[in-house]
Amino acid sequence: MKFGLFATMAALAAGTLAFTGAPVAAQDNMLRVAMNADPDVLDMTQSTNPPQGLATMDNVYDSLDNQAPNGDVIPAVAESWDIQDGGKVIVFHIRHGVTFHSGDPLTAKDVVWSHERYLKKGRFYGIFTRFLSKVEAVDDYTVKFTFKQPDAQYIPVHPLPIASKTYFDRVSEAEFAKHPVGTGPYKIVNYVPGQYLDLEAYDKYWGPKPQVQKARFYFVKDDNTRVAKLQAGEVDLIMATPYASYDALKKAGFNEVKLPVHPTQSIQMHLKNPHVPWYDVRVREAMAYAVDKDAIVKGLLHGLPTDYPRLMPDEVGYDPNLKDYKYDPKKARQLLNEAGYANGFEMPLYFSTGVYFGTEETTEAVALYLKQNLNITAKTQGIELIQLLQMIFKDAQDPNAKYVSVAGLPVANLATALEGIGLAYYGKGFGALYDDPEIDALFEEGNTKLNVKEQAPYIKKIMAFEQRDLQTITLWQYVDVYAMKKGITYTPGLHNLEIVYLPWVHESM
Repeated sequence: MKFGLFATMAALAAGTLAFTGAPVAAQDNMLRVAMNADPDVLDMTQSTNPPQGLATMDNVYDSLDNQAPNGDVIPAVAESWDIQDGGKVIVFHIRHGVTFHSGDPLTAKDVVWSHERYLKKGRFYGIFTRFLSKVEAVDDYTVKFTFKQPDAQYIPVHPLPIASKTYFDRVSEAEFAKHPVGTGPYKIVNYVPGQYLDLEAYDKYWGPKPQVQKARFYFVKDDNTRVAKLQAGEVDLIMATPYASYDALKKAGFNEVKLPVHPTQSIQMHLKNPHVPWYDVRVREAMAYAVDKDAIVKGLLHGLPTDYPRLMPDEVGYDPNLKDYKYDPKKARQLLNEAGYANGFEMPLYFSTGVYFGTEETTEAVALYLKQNLNITAKTQGIELIQLLQMIFKDAQDPNAKYVSVAGLPVANLATALEGIGLAYYGKGFGALYDDPEIDALFEEGNTKLNVKEQAPYIKKIMAFEQRDLQTITLWQYVDVYAMKKGITYTPGLHNLEIVYLPWVHESM
């Protein structure tokens, strides 16, 4: 499963309301999808967990730009943009004739208003606007973004969902939250929190018309239940397919597609407290050598995830020579002895529940390896993702915190590696659990390089520092498995979130 931290990122916004009316019965011409979580809110301009929300709501909202299936940046409601003043200014040109699902036309004022609203209500949007100083409407179809310094993330991450100011002014906050509208290919028809969301193709959509006209997203947290629904013909497509079911579904004739996506499962540690054993880098190295990652991937996870030290080979900044910490219990014990902890110690080991597939199993394996090889007693505790994130934000400000977890972190398979660095490793961020001036300086400089090739040496150096300091220990990169019945194909996008974007679904006639 997925949707983690920041990449990471979840706090259910209070006040989310259901669509009213009787439940809509599934119909034969409706694509039925089972996924592991419902959106945190329907109004994405106040989402505090965009990856979770966009898994479905990416069908409802557009951004200024978007990603093609191959990961390339493509125009969306902005048909083009001009980069000026060395990257400190980006002028977006809005398409004419785009309308919201309410029928209201999209203009520059909606972009400015959406930015201001999201900045106020969606905590994580502030991360992507830290270098943004002003957004202004030049005219009805031109929006000017002025940055304090060039920001290489804003365009590839496209973090701004666009909503209608005109509609908001007409219906007020409560109605807007209950029945939000976007300009995307699908409009919301019905929503029952925790059960399902019904979407229908918007007949005035500005882009290519999708093949799927109606869809129902069922929210099914239990992995095996999603599989059972697919096998029983109750749904047509499932996401976050449990790895244990992969071979059986393939043998039974179901179509399956695998895609490496955010996040990266890692051991994460708070390193602002000098009085905990893991503050010593030798202890962190010992922990890295003491855990058999290959055995976890091949044994517990059926060999489906990938295992690279940081980034994937197709990502900017990937370094094939980056040092990995292969399983070596003898070296692990030697390092722990040198650090003065020959008899081991106790530590907390939190993990998120209800989101990432394999997290609990991985945590249990990590605890066993640490006890067996280092006599470290890890007291495991499962916590809902919202609470785990709140703990991280709190502990990031507490120099006396004692925090270690197995968590899904924003490392590999993002639109740009700079996004993950800024979210989890940039010391000036509100969720960073350690400070490294070298990484901060490299990030700030690399983030000014709008040319992707010029970013590579900065990203490569940062990854080397991360691997050297081991504030986080990479365990495995998540691979999502989509499974679907015969006659349906789905092509998920590279370097994207774990989503079901209905225009990429095709049914055989």
